[in-house]
Amino acid sequence: MKYIILIFLCFLCCGAFAQKLPDYGLNKVRITQPDKIIVAEIEPVSSDPAIKPNLLYYWYSANAVHTTQGGFSGKLLNGQYTEYYPDRNLKEQGEFKKGLKDGVWKSWNIDGTIAVTTTWKHGSEITGKRPPIWKRIHPFRKKQKIADSLSNVKK
Repeated sequence: MKYIILIFLCFLCCGAFAQKLPDYGLNKVRITQPDKIIVAEIEPVSSDPAIKPNLLYYWYSANAVHTTQGGFSGKLLNGQYTEYYPDRNLKEQGEFKKGLKDGVWKSWNIDGTIAVTTTWKHGSEITGKRPPIWKRIHPFRKKQKIADSLSNVKK
């Protein structure tokens, strides 16, 4: 009877650790083309995104990454995206959220130097950097403008 209880407890403990299956890259795609290699994640999206007609959506279907404006017809790219040159040097790297570019995206030249770094938010490129709050709110700004305008009138 002691042995039966001991064996039962061993199986019970082993079963508790076996509940989570390891991730074998089921949500990653690897596409090899003559001019580039793409490794992208297509993590499941919790809910269907609200499609905006002016944004570009990136999605995966038929062993290719497609881009369409205002819609999609496959699995949305969601997660890390890395594109390589045929010699395995980085070409482009960034992150997608629900099919839209998000965060910092970097592009490299074929020799390994950075070509372009852009910042995206919900599929829209952020072009200008916003100055910090202490530069936007300046207590002497009005006095400076008045002094500058007075000096221009005197000239």
